[in-house]
Amino acid sequence: MRKKILSKTYLRGVSEYIIEFSFNNDDFYLAKKKIIKTEPFTLSNGLKIIDNDYYIMEILPKSENYAIRVYFDEKKNIIEYYIDITNGCGLDEESSIPYYDDLYLDITITNDEIEIIDEDELENAYHNNLIDTDTYNRAINVKDTLISEIKNNKNKYLNMDMIKLLG
Repeated sequence: MRKKILSKTYLRGVSEYIIEFSFNNDDFYLAKKKIIKTEPFTLSNGLKIIDNDYYIMEILPKSENYAIRVYFDEKKNIIEYYIDITNGCGLDEESSIPYYDDLYLDITITNDEIEIIDEDELENAYHNNLIDTDTYNRAINVKDTLISEIKNNKNKYLNMDMIKLLG
């Protein structure tokens, strides 16, 4: 597992940004990042997800085993949803910043297309004893449940008004 603190992740090449946390919801932690100055970051498929004046919003449901990252362009149009399967989340003891324990397995949603990624990383972690059987099975079950919820439009977090949350 890899501990990911929200103030330190997913800002490759970003030299200036604004981050705002929301702790006033009993159900989830929320982090909003506005990119001020950066080198553009484009995925191998040509999709640009980070650039000047873009936004990244992260939702960490407190009682679920996943974290949702939403990438927005400068006009606040959603570019992509990126879901990390996790082993839980909380507030970091040193910084009091939300974090999650990444279990390697991820789901992306781009233009209503669902893709499961990094299954090989989950398998490697399991075979190298970085995670136990229960954790491995939980990651697979969470992935399967999420895929079903996404296909049936039943996930309460993905169904939230993302533009309203972003502000």
